[in-house]
Amino acid sequence: MERRTPWLGYLCVILSAVIFGCMPLGANFLYAQGVTPMSLVFLRNLLSLPVLALLCQKQGGLRISRGALLETSLTGFFGCCITPILLFSSYCYLASGMATVFHFAYPVIVVLGGLVLRERVQKKALFCAVLCSLGILLLIDPSGAVDPLGVALALTSGVTYAVYILLLAHFRHREVMGFRMTFYMALISAVCMFFLCLFSHQLCLPQTLAGWLAALAFSLMICIGAVMLFQKGTFLIGAQRAAILSTFEPITSIFVGILFLNETLTPRILLGSAITLVAGVFITLGGKKDEDKEEAAKD
Repeated sequence: MERRTPWLGYLCVILSAVIFGCMPLGANFLYAQGVTPMSLVFLRNLLSLPVLALLCQKQGGLRISRGALLETSLTGFFGCCITPILLFSSYCYLASGMATVFHFAYPVIVVLGGLVLRERVQKKALFCAVLCSLGILLLIDPSGAVDPLGVALALTSGVTYAVYILLLAHFRHREVMGFRMTFYMALISAVCMFFLCLFSHQLCLPQTLAGWLAALAFSLMICIGAVMLFQKGTFLIGAQRAAILSTFEPITSIFVGILFLNETLTPRILLGSAITLVAGVFITLGGKKDEDKEEAAKD
């Protein structure tokens, strides 16, 4: 059995989460340049391709089997297309930190989905779902300042992100992990996003040199930095632990919003964010313990 290096996996996921947490800063700057959320997802994937191709050549080229390509396409669809479209769109309606907190309610969304499907749900999971719901209610401003569409977009992005993590953790073609996997995920996502932007009339590119440089930096930091670090970390420590450590992302987003985007942090928002994140961590920890028990029973 392949020996894993947990500390390296923890470090990779934490660094990835911090980089992802800074996304709202770049996204809001590019929105001011006239770029739409869908165009931003397109540029994020497209601009990273030349650098990724060069890195792939140094690691043995771009050859990939049909099975690996199909699995990479499915993983990339959820991780590099649907999830960022939903999350970036939510930034237009919500404060960045709040949007990311809603995004990270995904472990609890899974539990609620189980209830709807009448599956057996443990009491601790149900408690966490109630706790998370309380946190979300605290985040919703009674005055109507929080847009319901933004909440729906951020929550749905959490669901698609959960699917991405599961696909990544169970990725079978480990021989393409690293630059090749990231390259093909970005390539497939860029092609899909180009046609989607074209048909929806959402293809809006930066109008200034500063805008293009910002888009390039955004792309390289996310696709080559954060995505690859997260992939590596998930391979090393598994989906459950990666999900726990990913809570560094909303924490980073909240501080970025306060420091650079003039967002306010009220006691109500602070309490709601804390409750939502704690519920997500608890339910993930519970799943990790169950996973460890199953592995011990097999041994």
